[in-house]
Amino acid sequence: MTVSPSMDSLAKTKFERVSKRFPEVEEGAKFARIVLNTAPNETFHVKANITVGGKEYFSDDTDYTLETAIINTVEEILQMIEKGKDVQDKTALKEEIDLLEEIE
Repeated sequence: MTVSPSMDSLAKTKFERVSKRFPEVEEGAKFARIVLNTAPNETFHVKANITVGGKEYFSDDTDYTLETAIINTVEEILQMIEKGKDVQDKTALKEEIDLLEEIE
């Protein structure tokens, strides 16, 4: 499959959103492997494996347009990242409350 320059640019722009969620992580600690393929029934399949600071995220999507498959894949990864941050925030808050209770 040959990817047009505009689709290449779209993919890079969309996946940069993931990188921007980790400003504290050095660029060398961020890795993305994105595979764009055609699939049966005139569809497109996008797979993404993102590693940021040792954490790994994976998503894939199949759609009738390459653009939609890329967007859906990125959105799913962003949801995973947000869910992970929510869990980290809740854990940190619980630890802080437990520490305050011990002090009292």
